[in-house]
Amino acid sequence: KQINNITGWVIFVIALVVYTLTIESTVSFWDCGEFIATSYTLGVTHPPGSPLYLLIGRLFTMTPIFADIAARMNLFSVLSSAAAVTFLYLSVVIFVRKYNGPVESTKGAIVSFGGAAIGALTFAFSDSHWFNAVEAEVYAVSTLLTALTVWVILRWSQKDDKGSHLHYILMVAYIMGLAIGI
Repeated sequence: KQINNITGWVIFVIALVVYTLTIESTVSFWDCGEFIATSYTLGVTHPPGSPLYLLIGRLFTMTPIFADIAARMNLFSVLSSAAAVTFLYLSVVIFVRKYNGPVESTKGAIVSFGGAAIGALTFAFSDSHWFNAVEAEVYAVSTLLTALTVWVILRWSQKDDKGSHLHYILMVAYIMGLAIGI
């Protein structure tokens, strides 16, 4: 369990560092300028509006991390994408454990954790994900909420039938409700 947690954190840090080093320093093309401007002013974007994204984005525009407000909003996508990659890793570990059983040897740990790490890092450095990870777009946060939903569902499926695990189902419904605002 400790190796799994450490590997998950290492993957998060790798993705975070790479995305931060390649972050857009200002406004990029597409809808990014609109999302940055409406987050800063709490305006209304084109349909469907993305209200939760704009509210969280407003918090990022107020952080004194970068001088450029656009770079602050881009950081929102960087953090979301790095977290999405981490939840993908954790989900793949659960799938591998379901298929191979619990990790009982060094070989099993390499297969389970190494395979999941390779899969998550492959996704992290894929062109389409990386492109959206470094600019202010809703796709990074949407990917995070999707990965989080899958991970919570898998955690729920691991529980035995003895206790009530309704809180997992409620959490899935809550995350999916939040995703509507993204």
